[in-house]
Amino acid sequence: MIFSATLRLVPSTEDDVEETIASVARDDDGSDEPVGRVDPLERELDEALARGDEAILRALLPYVRRWLQRLLGNRPDLDDATQDALLALLDALPRFRRESKLTTYAHRVVVRVAYRYFRKRSREEALVLVAPPLDTLDPESRAIDREALRRLYRALGKLPEKRRVAFVLCCVDGLEPQEAAEIEGVTAVAMRSRLFHAREEIARLLGSDPYVQALTRGKEVRP
Repeated sequence: MIFSATLRLVPSTEDDVEETIASVARDDDGSDEPVGRVDPLERELDEALARGDEAILRALLPYVRRWLQRLLGNRPDLDDATQDALLALLDALPRFRRESKLTTYAHRVVVRVAYRYFRKRSREEALVLVAPPLDTLDPESRAIDREALRRLYRALGKLPEKRRVAFVLCCVDGLEPQEAAEIEGVTAVAMRSRLFHAREEIARLLGSDPYVQALTRGKEVRP
């Protein structure tokens, strides 16, 4: 890999993926962060950007990997996708004009790479994201949650690409439709429509699954 001499591809931990999904499923109160709060991640990335290409790529690497894992699932070419995303960011970052947050800009680049990888696989092929255990679950429940998440990603593989991305951005990454729309470069109305139909399709495919119901419930979203 091009960056192997300087950057080590570190997979996002299973705990991180599962805890994010679980927290999104639990948090339906619509609360927002305090207005005016300085985002420490944005500050960290700004400082890394000022230090040069290697510093910013190192800072973004765990987020790039995590975003791709959630979009694509665990698949043999996840490292290749991560490498391609880093190359795309290396090319795109000089054009960053601070018209959005740096994380939004980087996330947008990563999503575009993910679209290319969606098309490399047939939608019938199961995409698996292994769910790690939660501390409060016994071994049997942990196994059930892993299988539920596998079913979710198999269902996501049957969705049109744009709806799949909308579902992952909003229901897995926990973004508001407006934030997801900014990443995708579409209107909030278009994103809400994609999310609405994605939730409907997932509910149709997996409606009886209580684990998936927690994710598809979310906030009320209409097209």
